[in-house]
Amino acid sequence: MAAALGRAPTHYYMVPLTILGIDPGTKEMGLAVIRGPQLIAFGVRTIRGRTGPSDLIGQARRVVLLSIEEHNPDLVAIEAPLLVPTKRAALLSVITQELHARARQLGLAVRELSPAQIRQAVVGNPKATKLDVARALVAHGFAELGPKLPTPPARAALGFRPKDKYWLHMFDALALAVAVRDFRRTMAAPGIHSLSSREGVHPPTRPRVPALR
Repeated sequence: MAAALGRAPTHYYMVPLTILGIDPGTKEMGLAVIRGPQLIAFGVRTIRGRTGPSDLIGQARRVVLLSIEEHNPDLVAIEAPLLVPTKRAALLSVITQELHARARQLGLAVRELSPAQIRQAVVGNPKATKLDVARALVAHGFAELGPKLPTPPARAALGFRPKDKYWLHMFDALALAVAVRDFRRTMAAPGIHSLSSREGVHPPTRPRVPALR
């Protein structure tokens, strides 16, 4: 269950990183910034007036760069797109690659987790629903987000209404940031020394992020 969100062990010390979690999308992008157990910022950015793939990618890039400029994170966590043969999935894959490239260009550490990995880390169940994940976050450290929890549909087959689905993008981004934070704590425990380079993590040493013009 949601015990995966428990606090870090006290037998070792680590300076908490500022982590920017990103839930990429073609209509809305979820964003969340945490530092240790503290929620620094959260939100959903709507991508408007899309004239084509290049415009969509450009808007997503600007949203992320502005968030990096404002919060100066140590690590950027991006939800991996689902590998399904659709145009939307292909576009999301391109957006994710672009965000990876821009973050690494700024010298930021980058971490990517799949939706199943995130659900397993936060809820303890890789098949948990988005609402399960959101409720676990509210119950374990982020009670201030309770008013953002969506109203469940009267019948599951109907799905969430757009206004109820809106904040789920933010919860997805927050779940990603929390999963990466807790994974890092585990890796920092005695006897575990580093993250595997195959898992998409890059050294966090970097210059300060320049102001955007």
